[in-house]
Amino acid sequence: MNRNDHLSDLDKLVIEGDKLQVWWGRDGRKIRYLYSKGIIDCFIIDFIRDRVNGAKRQLAFSETPFLLPRLNNGNFPFGKTLNDSGILTEIQWFNAHTLMVSGTGGGKSNRSQYHAILIAPKVKGCWLIDIRKAEYRKLRPIFKQIGIDLKVIRGRNIQINPLQVPSGVQPIDYASVISDTLVRVLNLPPRSSILFRTTIIHLYAKYNILNGGQDYPHFFHLYDAIKENRDANPQARQAALDNLEVLLISLGPQMLGYHKGWDIQELARQHIVFELACLPDVGKDLILTTLLTSEFKSRIARGISNPKMDLWISFDEGQRIFSKKYESSNFDNPLIDLMGLVRGTGIGLDVSVLSTIDLSPLLPSLTSTKIIGRCGSITEYAAAGRFIGMNDEQIEWAAHHLVPGMFIGQVGEGNWRYPFVFKVPFIQDINSSTVKEDETVKTTRKFVTSKII
Repeated sequence: MNRNDHLSDLDKLVIEGDKLQVWWGRDGRKIRYLYSKGIIDCFIIDFIRDRVNGAKRQLAFSETPFLLPRLNNGNFPFGKTLNDSGILTEIQWFNAHTLMVSGTGGGKSNRSQYHAILIAPKVKGCWLIDIRKAEYRKLRPIFKQIGIDLKVIRGRNIQINPLQVPSGVQPIDYASVISDTLVRVLNLPPRSSILFRTTIIHLYAKYNILNGGQDYPHFFHLYDAIKENRDANPQARQAALDNLEVLLISLGPQMLGYHKGWDIQELARQHIVFELACLPDVGKDLILTTLLTSEFKSRIARGISNPKMDLWISFDEGQRIFSKKYESSNFDNPLIDLMGLVRGTGIGLDVSVLSTIDLSPLLPSLTSTKIIGRCGSITEYAAAGRFIGMNDEQIEWAAHHLVPGMFIGQVGEGNWRYPFVFKVPFIQDINSSTVKEDETVKTTRKFVTSKII
């Protein structure tokens, strides 16, 4: 027996109307409410038929198998429909993180730049992270027009000390956090965490950090202290020294040789482009993990819980750092771990990747808003489409019709959670060479308070 056999033709029509979201407006909501209470007359029946059949006809003659989004209220212009109607959402929905999947040339960088221009004026801090390219720097003139000083920092000019205790955090507590972080970033065996923790605590005591001192030890001190510790486990000690030595040679004292580096809590109130393409992978991992871990731990220590989003971080070309291989080789991915935690502290992340292949299976679960651009194969469309509940017809349409600048999206909150087609304006292609290197150096001078060896 079919479970719908007991339904009348009108019941089935109302169910179709629910799926098509036809009960918009005051009249539609009232008619649906009356029907649910068993109040039916000729006017109500005609209204239901007109609404549902009209929506079915509109969908049948539509250019796409997607419903038009009922996203007409909000403070954020997410994009436009194919007929140029505006799509409005709430900026705070980005607090629950965004994932975008699109192949090369699909327009993912343009989409993230468009959203960055609109989000930046409404948050205290905005970090635009170029992992492979140097795309975001071209936004500096545009940001200047809207009254924002967008600072551009090349990877080799970053001045941080991962051993610097964040504001409000106890040094003993932070020693445990940064020890676990180093084990993951350097791909060390778990027993190395104990060696790092005890060494860092001894260094904090030596440099009076436990009593409020501000001249923090740095990685060169950590390397020397582990090297001198002949009583440590030989395997853990040698593994730590080998990996630390590579890191120190790769990044050098110009990046890691600071007793007191930039205040990351101050960086969180700035609009910054971090260009990491020039750094080795381990350097990228260390910097990104340090930035997120420090700011997250500081917010937790200061009692910040479930605020409005005030720091938005966009990762362009984030395939490697959110990959499945990276996760398995490091036991677990420190950035994936942080994604599940930072949402509750007012930090929203936006991650763009090239492919679902090798993508961490946790990433779709940790991001509420999803966006799909032009991909390279039907397999990609099928995998990404399943993230947002696309059916076979919609997946096939996407494979045949998506072009650069056109996307399929699903917002993370609100009453409309169905996938929809949208487009965003093309950001004028400002030649990034117009942002000179000496200009990028000048943008950082305001908060250069680091103290070198």
